[in-house]
Amino acid sequence: MLENQDDEEKALILSAQRGDRDAFAQLYEANVERVYRYLLSRLHEPADAEDVTAEVFIQAMKALPSYKARGTPFIAWLFRIAHNQAINYMKKQARRQETPLLETAATHDGPDEEVIDRIRFGEVVDAMGALTDLQRHVLSLRFAGELSIAEVASVMKRKEGAVKFLQFSALRALRRAWSQQEAGSHEN
Repeated sequence: MLENQDDEEKALILSAQRGDRDAFAQLYEANVERVYRYLLSRLHEPADAEDVTAEVFIQAMKALPSYKARGTPFIAWLFRIAHNQAINYMKKQARRQETPLLETAATHDGPDEEVIDRIRFGEVVDAMGALTDLQRHVLSLRFAGELSIAEVASVMKRKEGAVKFLQFSALRALRRAWSQQEAGSHEN
């Protein structure tokens, strides 16, 4: 079945490269949620993630005529664009020095759930701050972007073994950061 999906995606890419807007729309629909979740994990603000997601697909549309698979999955190509757009956006934001509001993309059944989600999201953001840029990047791609190890390796231009090790060390560092957060909260 996966092979059929790959064949279907290849056909859509070829059609989109020839100017078929419906084919590009189907590629967009198939990938937009994963790209958005990845960007939200990097940028932390739904509105920012939405803006950058739109920019990713604008850039993808412009660059699509020159896209060649070469063993790289289409989603990995999109995530490379997303990574570059996120970096550019963060650089612009750093110059503006705005203070973001903490929001989540989740829907809530009530205000109590929203508060709990915001606290949890804040804890994750705080803990992720203890990681290196590479560790944050690999976790964002793997869990927010839902990419496989092979796809992450392709996006990051690293070997799969290196990605596995990076993910392992990132998760271990994240556990340590959460333990320190918990210890600090019990002292108060």
